[in-house]
Amino acid sequence: MIPILLSGVAVVAAVGFMAIATRDENYRIDRSVKINASPSELFAVLRDFHQFEHWSPWEKLDPKMEKTIEGEAGAIGSYYHWSGNKEVGEGTMTVLDTQKDEGVDLRLEFFRPFASQATVRWSLAPAGDGSQVVTWTMKGKHANLMAKAFAPMMSATLAKNFDEGLAKLKAYCEKN
Repeated sequence: MIPILLSGVAVVAAVGFMAIATRDENYRIDRSVKINASPSELFAVLRDFHQFEHWSPWEKLDPKMEKTIEGEAGAIGSYYHWSGNKEVGEGTMTVLDTQKDEGVDLRLEFFRPFASQATVRWSLAPAGDGSQVVTWTMKGKHANLMAKAFAPMMSATLAKNFDEGLAKLKAYCEKN
């Protein structure tokens, strides 16, 4: 009986390992919200790292987080560096490109709690009634087998964070 049970456990473990090992290494998370603001108002907020604290979903996780912002708002190469507790870790966002009233492209690098890189885009699209749909997209590759194993949990957590950040962006922009 025990050899049959152990064989069953081994088969389940092997199938689980194969499912993780063959999972696509690429990931993409997209979340959107409709905001009653002009493209120029939204673009001004999205391109300015000084305004990120007003709508970042991570600010509340470490009120003592150290932040450094360098460069002119929206300028290619300008960046936002943060270092905080274990919940926010450490990393940088660097502006790669901006398209006036359309979007901002960033390189996102995490240094801790684990090293990884991704690209981020905050894009604007007209909603037809004077408001805009803002979409927050993050794309990257899972760095290793462990990252692939936790991919569904990471995607769900980031989607929740993005939804929270976009809700804060909406409240912030519609209030101003």
